[in-house]
Amino acid sequence: MGFLDDLKRQAAALNGQSSIDAAALARNAALVEAACKTTLHYFMELAPQLNVLQLKPRVRFSLDSRTPLDGLARGGFTVDSRQQRLRDQPVFDHVVMHGMQVSGQTMTMTKDFPPEIERLEGRLRQAGISPSVDTVRDPDNNRLQHVKFKFLADIIVAVKLVPDHDNGRVRFQMSNLDAIESVSAEFPAHAVTTGLLDELARWLTGEPHQFLKQGENVKRVEA
Repeated sequence: MGFLDDLKRQAAALNGQSSIDAAALARNAALVEAACKTTLHYFMELAPQLNVLQLKPRVRFSLDSRTPLDGLARGGFTVDSRQQRLRDQPVFDHVVMHGMQVSGQTMTMTKDFPPEIERLEGRLRQAGISPSVDTVRDPDNNRLQHVKFKFLADIIVAVKLVPDHDNGRVRFQMSNLDAIESVSAEFPAHAVTTGLLDELARWLTGEPHQFLKQGENVKRVEA
């Protein structure tokens, strides 16, 4: 076998590997697209039911150690999805359902230590609350005396699916279901079935659920 023949053999092997890789990517992308479509259809069916029921899960949200919020009604759910292009094909960028947990309370909180101020700011940001802020300083030396936050204590709730087409996986990101926090979990795309989404719906309604037990790389970040 001559040198040219050897180069031809190596090139053929690489072409064959490229074909296999392309086929695997296409299969993974198809599985992810199916998971996104299943989730979008489920969310579009679920949101109107939640808006009618206006459920009040037994969840206590804490803006600080002294300010709990109980009995918030979950409603106002809307569903959205966006697309992107992958290898010149339109695919899902994300699917999201978000709503509000309504307290109906206008609250005023005052903090005078920077760590407490930063902590409250972080929790309000995670809750989707935009407060009016009044910073009071000593007129003589300009030292901070306190910061007063005034806001409507309604907390966003959201579930977002983020696809990973090349690896055949999806990530669900949940905001403020059990506390003022974000939770994420990963699943192989083929695992996104009506049964799995039923477990997510149970979580949204405050019922016992197995959603996170079925997930991988679960992360919980409290504000």
